[in-house]
Amino acid sequence: MAFALLAGAGASAQGWKPVKPVEFVVGSAPGGGNDKTARTMQRIWQGNKWLENATVVNKVGGGGAIAYNYVAQHPSDAHYVAVVRKAFLANHILGRSPLNYTDMTTLAIVGDEAMALAVRADSPIKSVQDLVGRIKTDPQSVAVSVGSARGATPHFTYALVAKAAGVDPRRLKVITFGGAAESVTNLLGGHIDLLSGSVDNVIPHVQSGAMRVLGISSARRVAALPNVPTLKEQGFDVVQGGWIAVMGPRGMTEAQIAYWEALLERTVNHAEWKRMLEADALEWEFIKSDAARDILKKDYELSRTLLGELGMVK
Repeated sequence: MAFALLAGAGASAQGWKPVKPVEFVVGSAPGGGNDKTARTMQRIWQGNKWLENATVVNKVGGGGAIAYNYVAQHPSDAHYVAVVRKAFLANHILGRSPLNYTDMTTLAIVGDEAMALAVRADSPIKSVQDLVGRIKTDPQSVAVSVGSARGATPHFTYALVAKAAGVDPRRLKVITFGGAAESVTNLLGGHIDLLSGSVDNVIPHVQSGAMRVLGISSARRVAALPNVPTLKEQGFDVVQGGWIAVMGPRGMTEAQIAYWEALLERTVNHAEWKRMLEADALEWEFIKSDAARDILKKDYELSRTLLGELGMVK
């Protein structure tokens, strides 16, 4: 089988390259967010002959745990990598998965997903300050959907806003549904008051005039909603993104890590990757292995603290 080397100083200078097919593992079904990330990368690699024999492998179940366990079962083998999102950390803290970030090799962060606080267009809640005023008076007065699970980034975003306003996040009226689509349906149907979720889930409804976004959780405004201020701009020291990482099994060598860093850096600078980010309202970001691992460590500790404050762990 022919394998194309990554041109430049990356792979060849470091002395490692794939010698068998690469399995790019995702924990979602075909068509899901992680699957789209992996398949976009795969197309770029093959189309440019940077890595010609890579296959996307879907291992669905356990909130991604089955996929990550599969990769972890191949220690030191850089032919197995996975797309990983931030919920991976909470899954370990909450006991949903035995794997921690320390059980894998962080190769890079390749993007970021901002959260939005959204209401119906006719909602009496006109701003984040208005929202905070209501929950300070009565934390149960605003019913908010945080997607399909408590303890994930949408839940953290709303909890941090409440915490910044001096409201105990355990007292908030938080509701979960089967997924983003169900949350949107319930918001538009008037069954809940607020949705905390990824930006891409609300953009079509903002464009149609059915929703308004009160604030964005990213450090800077997102291109898809340029007129919506960040939470920080509105006086709340809340920056809460949902990074997208690529990880391999534990025990990878410096040469293997360098190969993947170089390949991934080249990938995220490709025009097709940037088009995918724009289409899905994701933010461009590239952080190499060591710095990315530091971010995961920091986010793990923050997640543990927040989950404790939410009463989800002791």
